Amino acid sequence: MVGMGRSLVEHYETAAKLFRKASDILKYDLEQLCFEGPIEKLTESRYCQPALFVHQFAAARILQECVGQNQFELAMGLSIGEMTALAIAGIFDFETGVKIVQKRGSFIQDACAMAGGGMVSILGATVDSVKKLCNLCGVEMSNINGPGQIVLSGERDKIRHATEIATAITGGKTMTLNVAGAFHSSLMEPARDRFAKFLQEIPFRAPKMKAVSNVTGKLMSDPEQIKALLIQQIVSPVHWWDCMNTAKNENITRFYQCGTGKTLVNMASRIDDVFQVLPFGEYGDRMDF
Repeated sequence: MVGMGRSLVEHYETAAKLFRKASDILKYDLEQLCFEGPIEKLTESRYCQPALFVHQFAAARILQECVGQNQFELAMGLSIGEMTALAIAGIFDFETGVKIVQKRGSFIQDACAMAGGGMVSILGATVDSVKKLCNLCGVEMSNINGPGQIVLSGERDKIRHATEIATAITGGKTMTLNVAGAFHSSLMEPARDRFAKFLQEIPFRAPKMKAVSNVTGKLMSDPEQIKALLIQQIVSPVHWWDCMNTAKNENITRFYQCGTGKTLVNMASRIDDVFQVLPFGEYGDRMDF
């Protein structure tokens, strides 16, 4: 993650301006943190979420400039990526987005410090079998990413127990995630409540393109509904599988993953081979299908 966005800033003035503007809002040098670390600081939610948002937004803006803004019909993102999608869809502007993700990250960091918690990915299991595991162990589904890829969140001892018996109950394999807390679960309720209060005075606009909610996996268009869903997203499971299927139902099967890594590229290939996803986060990444 250290180095994220450096080549975009070096080759595109659009990215350079966005990183500088974000640094002014955040009151620290975002470029230095993203490009030089340290990784221990960059992975803290209060710093990681603004960094991801700015990198993703810069990549998306560059694509719009180079490919053509009218080529983009739908925006959606996973977890913090949904913030970027909403900004690209015009629901709030870049400056407002930076302020929102800074607060969101800080609230989540504080909730993690209070509650602790952990997460584990279950691979190769059905939703029904994972629900049974959750009921037995007192944990929650936090991400339904696609066929055979479900993530659980909860208290560390309960996640440890779920990990120990997961294969016997679900037939799936487990992968413990190196995270600071139990994201997208009820343990994040303190963050949800503070976030709701913060967003009260921030106006949302109707989207300029189709937008999909993590909470419902469906299209959303009413500004107040979008705000309510964004608040609820902090404690609700991410229905990414449903998000992708909603896009397919809208006849949208080509995507760019804006930002770091290829996680969404890999998820899309597991969901349906009709999807084509290009990762775009650094200079030299492909823009054409």
